[in-house]
Amino acid sequence: MKSKKNKDIDRREFIEISAKTAIGIGLTPLPLLTNSCLASTTTKIVHGACYHDCPDRCSWKVTTIENKVTDFQASQNPYTAGKLCNKMVNFPNDVTFNSDRILTPLKRTGDKGKGEFTQISWKQAINEVSAKLKTIINEKGGESILPYSFGGNQGIVQSNAHNRFFAHIGASQLERTICGDAAVAGVLATNGQTTGVLPEDCVHSRFIILWGTNPVLSNQHLWPFIQKAKGNGATIVVVDPFKSATAEKADWHIQPYPGTDTALALGLIHVILKENLHDQEYIDLYTVGVEELKDHVRKYDPVSVSQITGLEKETIILLAKTYAQSSPSLIRVLIGMEHQVNGASAFRVVAMLPALTGAWRHFGGGLMHMTYELFGASLNWESITLPKELANKKTRSINMIELGKALTSKDLNPRIDALFVFNSNPAVTTPNQNLVLKGLERDDLLTIVSEHFITDTARYADYIFPATSVLENWDILDSWGTAYININEPAIEPLGDSKPNSELFRLLSREMGFPESYLYQSDIDIVKKTLQSDHEYLKGITFESLRETGGQRLNLPNQWMPHAQGNFKTKTGKCHFYDEDIVPSLPTYIPKEYNKTDKEKYPLHLLTIKTPKYLLNSSHGNIDHILKKEGKIFLEVNPKDAASRNIADGDELKVYNQRGSVLITARIGEKVQQGIVCMPQGFWPSLINGGSSANALTDHLLTDMGRGGAIQEAKVEIVKV
Repeated sequence: MKSKKNKDIDRREFIEISAKTAIGIGLTPLPLLTNSCLASTTTKIVHGACYHDCPDRCSWKVTTIENKVTDFQASQNPYTAGKLCNKMVNFPNDVTFNSDRILTPLKRTGDKGKGEFTQISWKQAINEVSAKLKTIINEKGGESILPYSFGGNQGIVQSNAHNRFFAHIGASQLERTICGDAAVAGVLATNGQTTGVLPEDCVHSRFIILWGTNPVLSNQHLWPFIQKAKGNGATIVVVDPFKSATAEKADWHIQPYPGTDTALALGLIHVILKENLHDQEYIDLYTVGVEELKDHVRKYDPVSVSQITGLEKETIILLAKTYAQSSPSLIRVLIGMEHQVNGASAFRVVAMLPALTGAWRHFGGGLMHMTYELFGASLNWESITLPKELANKKTRSINMIELGKALTSKDLNPRIDALFVFNSNPAVTTPNQNLVLKGLERDDLLTIVSEHFITDTARYADYIFPATSVLENWDILDSWGTAYININEPAIEPLGDSKPNSELFRLLSREMGFPESYLYQSDIDIVKKTLQSDHEYLKGITFESLRETGGQRLNLPNQWMPHAQGNFKTKTGKCHFYDEDIVPSLPTYIPKEYNKTDKEKYPLHLLTIKTPKYLLNSSHGNIDHILKKEGKIFLEVNPKDAASRNIADGDELKVYNQRGSVLITARIGEKVQQGIVCMPQGFWPSLINGGSSANALTDHLLTDMGRGGAIQEAKVEIVKV
């Protein structure tokens, strides 16, 4: 029997205590107060924005009375159009006031992975963690410490609060490349920049290819603009190996085999050049390497590409002709096709198509990708970037995709002795899940987590610090999918003993005796300084104006046409079909090669994609009502594969390979082709049957460029259980 004196609590007891604490600070359902209460209290209204890893960046307005949220709704941002996505409509109750939320520092008492902790004070937690970090630094060096974070909070302040602290102590650097870097590397190789057509301008397009993206679920505020374009006469095409919710609503679904996008795009170029459908004037003025490209694509004829992609040759020819002959034509990409071994090459060649056809000449024509460069150019990053004292400090880097490998390697010198996790849940989101868990189980690994909940990663922590939610801290939020910037003003005081990431690192710096002023900037100062820029894009945008409006569009031309007259950001100023400084100099389809044994034992290609309607990556994966809405977790299986294995719709399956296994329910249908199965990502292993989720089956392979994660290169077998 546990002693109450030392406050040891298991996971269930902790949740019960947290619930009582939350009630004590005023958690009640929205709306929280009746009108009769309002006359005697002060109402506070502030603006904020979603901090999730999403291209939409919803803006919202929060009304509070006495630290209670009385109203939470979308603000009138023209892009998000007064509507929050279905993942965020109940955010205050789902996260901020959730009864399971961590509201005090915790120290591990049980075995790693059991989720057994005792409550301690911030003073004790900071003192003990600081002492342990100093010992590691003194004995092993700063590189023995690894920060691990990603897109769990994309606020500029809270996602960058760690940079100076870890650089100061000489920690290992983390390559945060799991999502986006391969895509960006490919587009940069061709265009020198990722910012092309802006989202709202797709309404002027007349032929839209949504290539490896599913906006109905993952880019919900873009979808109405696409529908408006369709209403104006546009044809909507989806290129995706999975029949997604978007594919079901499109005019035309092109369904290639997984990982063959590079070959398909090269095949389209073959047809366009052969049929003389290219824009020779644009090519002559604004591109380099067309002759090399012509020679290169000869081998990607429709028959050859058909054999690679599984598409009918007539489909390839028709898509090429229709795209080239439509104007304005637009290709929308995000990150869907990057998670393959030749992921960057796929983006590289797809980015060539608008220059080949001259689509950039027309408003609404070209390539729509990311927009983060607009903010990179216009904001003042002085408060975020490393000061000169730290800028040239060299330490090793570790790719986040290879976390399991790094934590378990016997050859890494120095080994990782401390892991600091925030804005991330790597036990769920990192590939080769079982190897990650093996690393987290190490008794000699100091694991520190800043979190809202006891996630599957936090269950392995030695110390957990309670993080504020976005309703409780200052921040400024740029966007990688729109041209809007948002301020986030705290709506309430932090609940319990929660503190922002930024304050955690300030407290650690102070306890470790660091005097440098660059470690102690306040959140609001960072917000204000980041907006102090005379760049033309920020004209009329100030701290005061954002507090008034919440969000504003950057001061961009009404007709944003970045490449109508070339102006590519490459070394030549032109679009690069060919580049001798890149290996290979032309994008080439080089498939993943599997050994004979793996092919025989694991004949099915596994897709692990964003099909859940209410989860955002792993966020909200612990919310009861959301999990009920999501319902059972299904593996999509083609009828032919099911029949050959005597599997019926609704059967319970084991999906397995050499890395792990997942228990899941079969759903038989045509959403995947024969030889392919698909399961959703984002579910927490600890909360589903069998204790494993999608990343138990994925590998930590890297992409051809950008060192991204080739997560979709997994082979499996399935069996009825």
